[in-house]
Amino acid sequence: MDFDKQIAIRCFEESPPSVDGKPVVDYWLSLWRGDALPSRADFSPKSVVKALPAVAIFDVVPDKSVSCRLMGSTLTQAIGQDPKGQDWLSLTRSEDRLTRLQRWSDAARGAIGRGLRLGFRESGAKQYSEELLLPFAASEDSDVHQVFYHISWKQSAFDPTRVGVDAVNSITREFRVIDLRK
Repeated sequence: MDFDKQIAIRCFEESPPSVDGKPVVDYWLSLWRGDALPSRADFSPKSVVKALPAVAIFDVVPDKSVSCRLMGSTLTQAIGQDPKGQDWLSLTRSEDRLTRLQRWSDAARGAIGRGLRLGFRESGAKQYSEELLLPFAASEDSDVHQVFYHISWKQSAFDPTRVGVDAVNSITREFRVIDLRK
């Protein structure tokens, strides 16, 4: 499949990522080989070490399943467990599962996913966090596609007693998909 790195670059030039997401995006963009999606094998966690608590990698079989390969400590604290190896859709509210599967399937096929998640600070103020879904190149010998996930959310600012519009197990309401295919 043919992809276009310029679409990815324009996506983040026209709407820059969050301060926390910028190093992740810059690193992901640096892994492209011409117009080929980045390879998961080329990804080095050391290159985004500051972001690791807020990143995850998911295994996606488009239109079938999404499972967690690994998840950073900030995210595991947020959901109250380490979901490594678990079906991500089973941890999603039932009314949101089909939409979440579609979004992750789109990313697995070669699209950037971008969303804003609403939560609340301890002060009661609204806190928006940017979510990014960034595809890796598909392995030629497998139906499983890996997708890199980052959220610009801070555990210290979160008030777990208030449930926002976007609870941990729900989908992000403000979300768009940017197809990278030529």
